[in-house]
Amino acid sequence: MKHTKIWKGVDFISVIGIVFYIQKKEASSIAKKVIEHLQKRNIIYYIEENSAEILNIKEKTADYKKLRTEADYIVIIGGDGTFLHTAHYFIGTKIPLLGINIGQLGFLTEIETNELEEALDNVIKGNYELEKRLIIKAEINSKGEIVYQNYALNDFVIHRGAHARLVAIELYINEEIVHSYRADGIIVSTPTGSTAYSLSAGGPIVNPQIRAIIVTPICPHSLFITPLIISDKEKVKIKISGNNNLSFTADGRAEYTVGSEDEILIEAAEKELFFIKLPNRTFYSILHKKMNIGLM
Repeated sequence: MKHTKIWKGVDFISVIGIVFYIQKKEASSIAKKVIEHLQKRNIIYYIEENSAEILNIKEKTADYKKLRTEADYIVIIGGDGTFLHTAHYFIGTKIPLLGINIGQLGFLTEIETNELEEALDNVIKGNYELEKRLIIKAEINSKGEIVYQNYALNDFVIHRGAHARLVAIELYINEEIVHSYRADGIIVSTPTGSTAYSLSAGGPIVNPQIRAIIVTPICPHSLFITPLIISDKEKVKIKISGNNNLSFTADGRAEYTVGSEDEILIEAAEKELFFIKLPNRTFYSILHKKMNIGLM
């Protein structure tokens, strides 16, 4: 059951789930500050069970299943990797996520530690907006059988890994062949993921409010193969030829080995994910701040 209390006559959400990167000491220190602040505000909270173990807390703990049913929103403390890992548990729910950055870039974890208390108070007071993020889903067919399914907030990546040979790739959009080329691999990303691996591979930056899918080749052996931005209503199919067994990952995790007889199908998912957007923060201000875009 979710709980609602009153803050100066206004209803606000009062159950917070806390998850942090357990391998970094700074994350546990920030988590303690979050807990202290919530206790001062009389806010109900649960700590993800692995995080709670690090803090040596026995009460108010929850596994992800409980967080999905009890929490009104989730505070994630760590870097973008921690955010991506945690986000997968909340795809398809209406529970929004707020990221506290202790990593390096922190594009998904927008809030810096010196903004912590102000950010929490804004959320507690309901002074924020919800932002939907597009999720993509992948399905791998092998000899007519579905052998793999997964979702991604950032991207799906097919890569040759340690193999020396380039990968022969056939790219189809809506069953129509678009490109056939050799490369190190291919990235299919969401606008959220356009500032991640896709950007490093020469892909465009796309505002997450645009519902689109970005297809970016990795080091193509051609001067004329460029990234594509397609509608979220279109479907991507990728065929690989040759004898190489390739690495397939979802948001940098859940690795699967793709063979030459496999077909990869990727499209927008019906499921979505929600981010908490605090006041005076836009996609462009974050670009400017996090990536120094526009700075000389």
